[in-house]
Amino acid sequence: MKFIKSGANKVKNAFNFIPKTFRKLSISTQLTITIILLFASFFVLQSILNNQFFKNYYADREFDNIQSDLVNYINTLNEPDTDYYDIMYDFTQENNAHSVIVDGQYRILNSSFTDFTITVESFTDNQSYTILVPENNFDYTIGNTLTLSLYEYNESLYAAALIKNGDIVIYESDIACSDETCISLSGNVISVQKPNNLNYLFKENLLVETEINKLTSGAINLDNHRYEYTEGEIAYWYRSNDGPQDALVFVHNLKTWNWVVTIVPIADTDDIISIISNYNYYVYATAIAIIIIWSFRLSSIISKPTKNIEAVAREIAQLNFNVEAHEYNNREHASLSRSINLITRNLKETLLAINTKNKELTDLYEEQSRQVLLKKRLVSSISHELKTPLMIMQVTIQGILDDIIAKKDIDNELENVLDEINKSSLMIQDMLQIYRLDNAETDLEITHFNLSHITLTFLKEFEHTIKKYQFDCDINIQDQVFIDADEKLIKRVVSNFLTNAIKYTPKQERIYIEISEHPDYVYFELSNYGITIDNDELDNIWMPFYRLKHLNKEEAQSKGSGIGLYLVSEILTAHNAEFGIINLDNGVKAWFKLQKKNL
Repeated sequence: MKFIKSGANKVKNAFNFIPKTFRKLSISTQLTITIILLFASFFVLQSILNNQFFKNYYADREFDNIQSDLVNYINTLNEPDTDYYDIMYDFTQENNAHSVIVDGQYRILNSSFTDFTITVESFTDNQSYTILVPENNFDYTIGNTLTLSLYEYNESLYAAALIKNGDIVIYESDIACSDETCISLSGNVISVQKPNNLNYLFKENLLVETEINKLTSGAINLDNHRYEYTEGEIAYWYRSNDGPQDALVFVHNLKTWNWVVTIVPIADTDDIISIISNYNYYVYATAIAIIIIWSFRLSSIISKPTKNIEAVAREIAQLNFNVEAHEYNNREHASLSRSINLITRNLKETLLAINTKNKELTDLYEEQSRQVLLKKRLVSSISHELKTPLMIMQVTIQGILDDIIAKKDIDNELENVLDEINKSSLMIQDMLQIYRLDNAETDLEITHFNLSHITLTFLKEFEHTIKKYQFDCDINIQDQVFIDADEKLIKRVVSNFLTNAIKYTPKQERIYIEISEHPDYVYFELSNYGITIDNDELDNIWMPFYRLKHLNKEEAQSKGSGIGLYLVSEILTAHNAEFGIINLDNGVKAWFKLQKKNL
């Protein structure tokens, strides 16, 4: 108690020297430093107690642990006609102890037998073999049948490489054994020769020799180490810490006028204290780290209201009004939070109204800009594409007026002019259709119609051309495949795909058409064989006014305007359809897929 009070006074005096700056720190920081100092003081105190008292405490604990077994051990040894060997062997194995029988001068007695041996008579030649017992963990009795592999130990003894009792292996050594070096036999045990104590095992043990020398030389005065191990029975014990290993040494009197010296090795307390101290370093370091972490948490809890209000004020300064200050239980903080939240809501509503008006103006401006851009694109595209046909018509008509063109060729030239006028008219219609599709205000004229019937009608119109060029037309069209779409626009898509296929497919090649209905979508495919499209052109075919390189086919009368596939892409995009054109093995496939749920 005096030691504890002295330590408390020292801690108290230490706090008196804390500078005034410490008191200016935050409460959480002060608390953290105080707890760390307390832990440090406790650690120093524990280290002192470990060094001063742990050795005796540990020895007393080990004494208590062995005492009950030791009393039973001595009482058993003092029973009449006792076989010391088995009792001593069991006790020393169970308690990791050394035990020897000594005379009144504490000198180790010799055993009646110096070794533990058994004699086995072979079934084969009735010869007897005396064998050193390698391990004492089997209770050999006369009549045991054993199978053995033996090698000669000396002139009168054999050592065992293998001992088996039936199918159970009792002992097997690491020594390699062959027919030339070992004797293999089976036989019965005819005698067992045990020493009457374990002195032969421990007499050359360094720890035993050290303690026996202390007793025989008088270096230990046992009168100073008396204790009553049972009622009315006096024995001696002491702790040895100057030998090869720390140990508890017990000396008990036997009724045979001899003594039994029992030595129980114990761990070096210095090593234990060192381990405990090192472990405590980690424990207290972890504790200090946890304290520091919690101090930050505590600081956060204490200062959280003020920091939250400050953060909200900074956000408002950055024109972010989607924040609110929490209303805390503290009256001052709650009032300030409500005021800031009111300012935030008012500013937010005002800014939202301004943003709404700005968005309306922006949308209006973007829509007008888009309409102007569409008109510019339409005018630019039409003017660009009409230059060539207008020039052809101008030159032709001027040639007729100037009598440059012969009268016999006038009809033919006028037919060419009419053809250019028709193509220009179709191109203008296509451009107007693209303009309408690009216009967000244009609605599709959705109707319910039969896609199969439309496709078959187009095929009938092209029947003459198909026969003329001897196409192998493979049709896989399901009956009555209805879709909900803009019928006129879908007709343009089917017509464009069929026209391109017939236009660019070589004679006597195959054309495949499929229309199929699935649970979620309708599928259209048109594949023509005998040609492919260069890979670098596949990415460009959907661009407006892009024309493929002229294919070598006599039947291709002329190149198109270059907006057919662009118009197809605009139509299918407006219907939210999936579509594409890809190369096959010696062919080209054009396809689209209309989702039913999106129609």
